[in-house]
Amino acid sequence: MKKRFLGSMLLGLGLVGFVRAEVDVTPFRLEETRTAALVEDKIGRTPAGLKLILSLKGPDVDSAVRYGNLHIDQAVDDLGSNLIPPKDAFNRSNKFRDYNNAFFRKSDLDRKETPPDPQVEIDLGLPKRAATKITRLRGWFELAQQGTIKTVEAADIAAPGTKKLAIPADAGVSVTTTVTPDDKNSIGLAITGDENAVDSIEVLDGSGKKVSTGMSSWSIGGGPAHKSLDLSSPLDGTMKLVVKLAVDRKITKVPFDLKDISLP
Repeated sequence: MKKRFLGSMLLGLGLVGFVRAEVDVTPFRLEETRTAALVEDKIGRTPAGLKLILSLKGPDVDSAVRYGNLHIDQAVDDLGSNLIPPKDAFNRSNKFRDYNNAFFRKSDLDRKETPPDPQVEIDLGLPKRAATKITRLRGWFELAQQGTIKTVEAADIAAPGTKKLAIPADAGVSVTTTVTPDDKNSIGLAITGDENAVDSIEVLDGSGKKVSTGMSSWSIGGGPAHKSLDLSSPLDGTMKLVVKLAVDRKITKVPFDLKDISLP
């Protein structure tokens, strides 16, 4: 079930040429969740589904920090069921996120111990109950290096209106802020382009203390990603918006073609 693939190294923002990269992809763990609503239940709960965790090995894997842009071309069990999940309205599979075991890897590195191989997670549909294995799982995802973190700051963000941040054009992303006169405890954001290049967005007060507390997100019809940044204190003239961008990131495309993965 272990497969080795050659992937092309691509640059997400800017061009550095092509490098061949070897990545070992191994099924690590398979978790199955089945549910049955016996009475009416209005509480949101973990949906039924299948979760496959893959273990990765290789130099380009260790130098990367996130994975995303997952595409599944084929997923089928031994009874012929299609296990490709329905399209996610929030497009979560395309967004880059930390390795699943990033916390434990960092803890081991801090203790000068050998960390476990990085892991990525793939969500699949439920197989038929009588199925015994996933006969074929084929697709690809991408790994992203940290890149160079650049900081863009916007002062005087309390003034009502819409403003576009002064982000260099070659960053591949643009961020626009919106402040309304009747809401001083949040800032609206619109991100166009490579949203995955945005490492963090925070609001700091005059003393440099972080006052942004959380962020909600939504998108409409494939347009800009819209976000609302909540604040613990009302906006005032001393506050500034700080956006950190990852530029010059190297992106590794990792194909996988796995067979005969035993089901729980």
